[in-house]
Amino acid sequence: MPCEREPICSFGRWLFVPDRLNAAGDVRTGYLACNGERVVLAHCSHLLADLLRTIRQLERDFATGCGVDPMPARA
Repeated sequence: MPCEREPICSFGRWLFVPDRLNAAGDVRTGYLACNGERVVLAHCSHLLADLLRTIRQLERDFATGCGVDPMPARA
């Protein structure tokens, strides 16, 4: 598990909530949620988090290479 906390993010129509550690060090397994439905990702949450982290990095690198602010201000 990476040192920094993974953000909750959209994944198509779904919301991805990655694994979470509480103060006692217990892990809450990540899941996908959509319209009240929840799919627990007991065996692959960390893989999906890795994929989404890589996609975010590619988007930042591409935006930087194009001279675009990769994190535009929100209105």
